[in-house]
Amino acid sequence: MQINERIKRIREYRNMTQKELGIALGSTEKSAAVRIGQYETGARIPKLDSAKALAEILHCNYINFYDGAELSPPERIMMNFFWLEETVGDSLYVFQLQKYNGKDDKRIAHGMYNDCQYSGVFPPVAIALNYNQINDFMREWAIRFQELTENTITREEYFEWKINWPFTCDDGGRFEPTINWRKATQ
Repeated sequence: MQINERIKRIREYRNMTQKELGIALGSTEKSAAVRIGQYETGARIPKLDSAKALAEILHCNYINFYDGAELSPPERIMMNFFWLEETVGDSLYVFQLQKYNGKDDKRIAHGMYNDCQYSGVFPPVAIALNYNQINDFMREWAIRFQELTENTITREEYFEWKINWPFTCDDGGRFEPTINWRKATQ
């Protein structure tokens, strides 16, 4: 979800009109709705000071309305995840993974992980979508990632798969991809 859509969503959630928000930002009564309308159509993007002012009025974090260099990569990623959830609604699930004991077992298991895959202090958290096409894409991505981890494909092959996706998809080996991304075996 783009910044303009976020502004509108939060403004409506706070039961404010464009005019009310514009006046609260310091615009005249005549131009208040126009200014907010420009933000909400994407014709105008808030600078840092405006994003902070919007956030103060709308009682939220300014990073909802700002994508500048001051934001860390984790902040950007989390905002994207949060707004993805707003976009897809009840189709996204966030859950804690459970550890299983087979240290030599590197299978991709729903909701499971082992120490070979992850060495953090707390169990990793995963996201699942109730959206079959995206899950199919993510499943194949997990397969390619596992192949890279197990050295059954090279980093170059993995990168080739990603930059030519979705034409490199083979549904887990069920059919030939449109673009062959694997190096010829010798």
